[in-house]
Amino acid sequence: MIIVGAMMVLGLAASWILFYRFPGLERGDPQDRGNQIPRLSIIIPARNEEENLALLLGDLKKQAHDIHEIICVDDGSTDQTNRIATALGARLITAAPKPAGWLGKSWACQQGGEAATGTLLLFLDADVRLSPAGIGKLLKAHQKTGRVISVMPFHQIESKTESLSLFFNCIQMGANGLGLPVGRDQKKQEQKNQKRKNQKQKIHKSRHPYQIGLYGPVIMISRTDYQAVGGHAAIKGSIVDDMAMGEKLRAKDIPFALFLGDHDVSYRMYRGGLRELIQGWTKNQAAGVAKTPLLMLVLVFFWITAVASAPFYLVLNLIWQQWLGAGLMAACYGIWVLELTRIARHIGSFSVISIIFYPLLLLFYLLIFLRSLVKKILGRPVIWKDREIRLAK
Repeated sequence: MIIVGAMMVLGLAASWILFYRFPGLERGDPQDRGNQIPRLSIIIPARNEEENLALLLGDLKKQAHDIHEIICVDDGSTDQTNRIATALGARLITAAPKPAGWLGKSWACQQGGEAATGTLLLFLDADVRLSPAGIGKLLKAHQKTGRVISVMPFHQIESKTESLSLFFNCIQMGANGLGLPVGRDQKKQEQKNQKRKNQKQKIHKSRHPYQIGLYGPVIMISRTDYQAVGGHAAIKGSIVDDMAMGEKLRAKDIPFALFLGDHDVSYRMYRGGLRELIQGWTKNQAAGVAKTPLLMLVLVFFWITAVASAPFYLVLNLIWQQWLGAGLMAACYGIWVLELTRIARHIGSFSVISIIFYPLLLLFYLLIFLRSLVKKILGRPVIWKDREIRLAK
């Protein structure tokens, strides 16, 4: 019982570190327009996204800030994606045949980036949703930090199947260092940078050492920085392209800032059902672990172990009729339900019922992670968007 108790304490400590803060986007001022705002080119890679694309383009028409151009790159769609793009005012680019060594999304983004004429590029996945204030919030963050901006959108849950993404979303946030405490030195540097910006002096760039990658659904980057890292051509074969882009930025000493979305920047993932959800998460899990820093892996390990241990030992104590132990584990279970509720409300609209039954969601996560790991080790392919993607060993 002492060992289990120590495990719980370590897990809660890891949770406090991984999910210490939830950095959100500040609301932009609609009056901050004109010459102060760089020309914004929005690039949307789309493959069979007729439903999502119609919603996103409708959102972009309602923005409070001006958009220089919207480019939709049709990546070999077999549905009405191209027709919807042109009907709703986007500039349509039909992707050329994908060269050897490229993955589809990176190839589509590269073509969109080359065709864009704006000084600021915003890459959006088709399933992203934006309130009228969404673009303004992204521009505000870019102007305030002077960095590449990437956002993990708020996950809108609309079916029980989609609730299975809970632990995937939590680990997306935690393992990438998004919620880590900001060090005193970094706070001081950011305050100095704000003063320098107000006085129009050179800004000293800083970055968090454990934030490795970006979040693929929303990436705002200046054309200069995009070209400096070689665009998507530099990560053409990377399955987790957002993590790879973060590595390229770090290698060039170009800092980036990560944020959580809210109802102004959200998405609905894998609306196609269980099969699509399994394929999507299988594609990313094992490849993402390989790029995660050791410290973050250790913290995530302690976190998951503690979260899993509470229901596991609760059941064992009930079977063994160890009522004191069962009571203690029931209390630990309740603590984890509260802690997961604290985290989940910032990352998605997960229901309280789904969190109460979190052992089922955790089991699903572990099975998908194991599936992804086996496919990676054996070099077996994953099917995504009707394409075969082979996970590198």
